[in-house]
Amino acid sequence: MNLQEMATAVVQELPVIVCIFNNGYLGNVRQWQQLFYQKHYSSTCLRYRKQCKAQCSNPGSSCPPYIPDFIKLAESYGASGIRVTRPEEIEAAFQAAKRTRSVPTVIEFLIAPEENVLPIVPPGSPLTEMIMESETKCL
Repeated sequence: MNLQEMATAVVQELPVIVCIFNNGYLGNVRQWQQLFYQKHYSSTCLRYRKQCKAQCSNPGSSCPPYIPDFIKLAESYGASGIRVTRPEEIEAAFQAAKRTRSVPTVIEFLIAPEENVLPIVPPGSPLTEMIMESETKCL
């Protein structure tokens, strides 16, 4: 939930690849709200603006663009940025990132708004209760 380490990686000329799975939300926070708090969504949509419905649960093409623009943000640090919008772009994105040898590369993967990223540990649970598969029943 921060990106200050990008400055260090740029200054040190580290060719690391940073992958961001962007669903237009504060991803893990929205996922927790879905899985563990009965979809009581609060302040997680990065497309929300004052003109939006207060209880919007279905962002679509009529919504404003999400913020931040991670590609512009990477570039503002002096890093490289690549946006992947379709599965067939993945290989080329990684090949381009591997060719970038003197700065980090951020690869942003645009994913569906309700896509979840696993594994996840339920609130207050030990790592031994980590959810590894989407079919696992949640609280």
